[in-house]
Parts: sequence; C-alpha cells; structure tokens
Amino acid sequence: LNGLIFILLLHKCKNNYFSLSLFLLHSYCYISIFHTMRFSLASTFFLLSINNIDGFSISPSSSSAAVPRTASTPQISSTTLLYATVHVEDAAAAAAEEEKDDVQIRLEKWHETCGYEFPDHVTPLTGEEINTRRDAQLQKMRMKDKTSTFLEKEELKIVYEDKDIIVVDKPSGILTVAGKDKFNPSLAQTVYEALGDKVDLPSADHMVVHRLGMDTSGLIVMAKNKDAVRALNGSFRERKVERKYEALVVGHVAKDEGLFSLPIMRDYEHPPYVRISTDDHQWALVDLNPEVVGKKLLELPKPSITKYEVISREEYRGQPVTRVKLTSISGRYHQLNVHMSAFGHPIVGDPVYGVNGVGVTNGGLTSEELESLAPNPERASDELQWAIAKESSNEPACSHAKFLKFRHPTNKEMGTMEFTTDSPF
Repeated sequence: LNGLIFILLLHKCKNNYFSLSLFLLHSYCYISIFHTMRFSLASTFFLLSINNIDGFSISPSSSSAAVPRTASTPQISSTTLLYATVHVEDAAAAAAEEEKDDVQIRLEKWHETCGYEFPDHVTPLTGEEINTRRDAQLQKMRMKDKTSTFLEKEELKIVYEDKDIIVVDKPSGILTVAGKDKFNPSLAQTVYEALGDKVDLPSADHMVVHRLGMDTSGLIVMAKNKDAVRALNGSFRERKVERKYEALVVGHVAKDEGLFSLPIMRDYEHPPYVRISTDDHQWALVDLNPEVVGKKLLELPKPSITKYEVISREEYRGQPVTRVKLTSISGRYHQLNVHMSAFGHPIVGDPVYGVNGVGVTNGGLTSEELESLAPNPERASDELQWAIAKESSNEPACSHAKFLKFRHPTNKEMGTMEFTTDSPF
C-alpha cells in the first residue's frame, strides 16, 4: 500500500507542487516516525481527496515575461501566461446549463475553476471559434496575394551584387515569396530568373533569408549559394542585422524621439495577427488546447521595444502626418505596426492595425489601458484617423525599409556593409 502511494504521489509531483509536498510528508513519516504511519496514511488520503488527484486539478504554471524599461518608457507590468485544464462538470450539472448562452456558461465555469472573472472587454473563445476566424482571414490573405504585381527583370532595382549576395530595392505591391500558391508573382522569383546560372540554389524560395510584407517597400538581401544562406540566416537569428524603416504616421508626433516597450501576443480574436499583451487577454488562453489552436497562439508574450525618431512633420492630402524613422530593436512580427497603433499614431494606410483595419486598433488596448501602458496626450484623434484612413484606403501602407546593415556572409575582408534607399512616398 505504501509503495502504491509513493508511486502515485511521485507521478503527480511532476507538475503539482501540492503533491510534491505530500510526497515529502509521507516519506518523512514513513522513514523517521514509523509509529505515526496511521496518521500519515489518513492525512495523505484526506489531502489527496481535496486536491482532486484522480481528476484534473487546476494547477496553473505561470511565467512572467519581463519587459525592459527606460526613463522614457512607460511602466509596463509583466504579463503572465497561464495554462490550466478545466474540470468538466458531471452530466446532470451540464444538462442544467443548456438553457444558458454558451459564452455565459464558459465565463461562469472559468470563474468557478480559476477564480478569475473576465472584464467586459474580454470574451474568451473556444479553439474551434479561433480556428474558424483564422481560416477565414487566411483565405482573405490568400486572395490578396493573388493581386501581387508581376515584376519584369528589367524593372529590378539592384542596389548591390557580388558572387554571394544581391541587395534589391523591393517596390510596394509585390510579394517577397509566392507562398503556398506558387503561381503568385514574387520578387524572389523575378530575381532568381534574372540571375540565372549565377545562383547555386534549387529554387527562388531558397534565396530568401528575410521578408517584407506585400505593401512594404525597401531593401532586401538575398543569398546566391548555401554558404551565404547559412551565414545570413545566422546573422538574422542572432539579431546582428540592423534594419531601419521610414514611415508616415497619422497626426503630428509631439516629441522628436522616443522609446517604448510593450509586450506582444498573438491575437486570438483576430488571428493570425498580434496585439499588445495584457493579463486579461492572457487569461482568455487558459482553457485552450495547443493541439487544437496550435502552440504559437499560446506562446509567452514577447518583450518588444521600438525606437522612433521624427524626421519631419508634414501633411498628407491636407491632413497632419509625421515622417518617422522606426527601429525594431526586438524584431517581432508586425511589431512596428502594432506599437505605432498603440502609441496613437498608426501608419498611414495600414490595412491591419489602422482604424479601419482587419486587426485591432490602439494595439487592442482599452482607453484605461492606454493611459497606464502607453500614455500619450497628443495621440491622433479618432476623427483624424478616420479622415486619413478614408483618403488612403486605396493606397499601400506608407512603410519603407530604408536602411540595412550586416556583415558580409562569406567575405570577412568586406566587413560590415550598409545600404540605404529613398522611400517612394
């Protein structure tokens, strides 16, 4: 009997600190105080019963994503990702709940099991609901990809080329790679065909070591052989490549420069995009199964830092805008777009994070959260954002990869290389 108890407790110790405590207590009683064995067994079985060891105990393992701060950065609370499995009520109790709204039932169940009550602006979704939204949006994205502009070889703007690499100034409106539909026009395919036998790689996709969005113009470096691919991939992975963007943002930014840090999470309400992470929205992930929604959605919030510098304050079709230089210090997916949206100065023409975009506006933050996480009394008004969104609805986003700096992947004598190009707006 004692052997069975030891095995049972030891099995639960892997992810349950409460069971670990029971294991140590039982071991101590058995080895050191043998005459208290009856007390040990009785207390152990009692504690196991209240811990629900034969079911699914609510034992969230939390991990905080620390967000760097500087004197000019608003104070950000760490965001915690919590995982748990919900103990399903018996059939009789579930039947009594059938008349309630599905969302209401889920909220009540989470409140009972996790002791957490969601605010009004957060509505948890099931894995099936999230997948349905993601599939619908991916279908829209695939339809947009089909509108990619075909680029002739003669239209390529080659900034630099040697036997190992080529640096190209990508125009807006063309995909970097074709994606799943190999027939979509892409910059990589045009470059691959233009270079011909100068490339020692099996396909155009193999040349690509980083990408720019379809609407974003600017500098891209591509590899011509395996050695260059391997070295450049390592440089990007280790964040040794410096990239700076030029953008037009809505409204006049008050300060000439700034640095802000806001953690980013995957947006379960608007997949596959991102949002600023908060504890409330992290709690909405508690009941999700990674085998259903995928592990990427449940990843820890990513600490993300963006630096901006004002180049000039201008007008866009009679409306105030600011030309800024943006540096993504942490290099997260859609980081610049969602940060500028949360800052109150979204990128002009942004089809995702702009006021009329398919993703979240203001980085997904409420007015109260904006005051505490991204305070900016000079943020562009909703009226101005809508006015500029209307004017730019048929134009690509005003975002340009202006500056690129990296070490040559194969020739050490070349050292560090820098390239720059003018924006088209």
